[in-house]
Amino acid sequence: MKKIECDILIIGSGAGGGTAARVLAPLAQKGQRIVVADVGPFYTHEHFTQREIEGVDLLWDEGGVFTKDGAINIIMGRMVGGSTGIYTGVTFTVPPDVIRTWAIPGLTYDDLEKRFARIKEAINAHVLPDNFVNTNNRLFKKGVEKLGWPCGSIVINVKDCQQQGFCNLGCTVGAKQGTLEVEIPQAIKAGVEIIPNCQIEAVGGNKAWGTLAPAPPDSIPSKHEPGPVEFSAKKIILAGNTFGTSGILLRSKLSGMSPALGGYVTVHPSHTVFGIHPEVVEGFRGFPKTYYSTQFTESHHYYLETCFYYPFVAAKYIEGWGVEHKKIMRDYRKFMAILILNHDQAVPTNRIVLQKGVPVLDYRISKESIQSLCHAQRSAARVFFAAGCDRALLPASAKVVLKREDESRLEELIGPPYFILNKISIASAHPQGGCRMGTDPATSVTNEWGQVHGYPWLHVCDSSLLPSSTHVNPYLTIMALAERNAEHILETWK
Repeated sequence: MKKIECDILIIGSGAGGGTAARVLAPLAQKGQRIVVADVGPFYTHEHFTQREIEGVDLLWDEGGVFTKDGAINIIMGRMVGGSTGIYTGVTFTVPPDVIRTWAIPGLTYDDLEKRFARIKEAINAHVLPDNFVNTNNRLFKKGVEKLGWPCGSIVINVKDCQQQGFCNLGCTVGAKQGTLEVEIPQAIKAGVEIIPNCQIEAVGGNKAWGTLAPAPPDSIPSKHEPGPVEFSAKKIILAGNTFGTSGILLRSKLSGMSPALGGYVTVHPSHTVFGIHPEVVEGFRGFPKTYYSTQFTESHHYYLETCFYYPFVAAKYIEGWGVEHKKIMRDYRKFMAILILNHDQAVPTNRIVLQKGVPVLDYRISKESIQSLCHAQRSAARVFFAAGCDRALLPASAKVVLKREDESRLEELIGPPYFILNKISIASAHPQGGCRMGTDPATSVTNEWGQVHGYPWLHVCDSSLLPSSTHVNPYLTIMALAERNAEHILETWK
């Protein structure tokens, strides 16, 4: 077995792990050995092709991760840089009320707000200029404003973007300023070692055990041979996301672990829905996301955001079969698309469990979330029709295709009776929780600094920390918490 000794081991390199590596890099410059181990390959942006058939290799199980009941498809990046390699760069700031409800001692919104500003500047997050607003986004703004709803501009972290359109398949020019392009290069330059293709199974007694796999073609290999590996470290930081971090701790079977381990998971259940415009939209041209509406965030707990996806993903979100489905997809160039993002509630029974050692999410979508998603589909239909679409494609509908003359009957045609789990497509790209922060070990896994209760050598810096849904795309919040927790380790380092 290969044995690697280091001062700090960071497991995972996404928004949390990459940020922790950047913060702790000064220790590497002073001679401390800091290692980042990631289960995924180390690709540079030159590897990306924006072809769907190849892009699935960047995802966990090629995008085939589902909740235990099969109802929700979870999309997560599996590569150095984590999901920041395959996200759209949407940089939302968490609402202040969310932080206040967490009631974490010392964790104030004022502190996080300063971090948000600093991080956004570092990753070049800004509102895109008008020439980035494509037809799909213009139609969304037109429809929302015609209905009298607020329409905000999304902050995006890109630099020298060439508007290639399919950001979720990886940016071929490295314009997306995620962990892969910003924090990881900074950490490497300071002396932090990256070990890709490294699956960590368990931790215990300042050690971590796992397996090094061969590097895939066209990726950067580590200097270590494939095979079993044991790490020894003064500090171990778990940053493998809700699934990875919870799974490691569950497999480790550490004594005295909180009963909350794996629990209180939220996922932002989402739908991608489509309208069919009489004119060509070509939402795949230009930047896919520039606008959103918070009209119903307080009353019905969801956001509406612009989006656009490639043909296979679009096809899976559309109801209908055979000839009917084929006929709909022929109008792909006329599709207008909206993403619905539900703010689900954190409950202890929605949790990560192990099946043959593999972390699986046992999640039951609530009646409240179903009501919210149905209301959101009716709202999306109204936006489509207000924007000029003559047809709308909504999953929880009595009809596969709703026409303009159906607008007066939306309450009747779209609702829970038609929301049939495992028939309609529900997705998530935002799993959160599993190792939530708090003061009470009975209901939290980590303390206010992300240290696992009872284990001063073991810390968490990722999405699993979040006590409840952030309501918005969470990666900026993850980065801010990871920075805060890593700074605490840096300040207390001896």
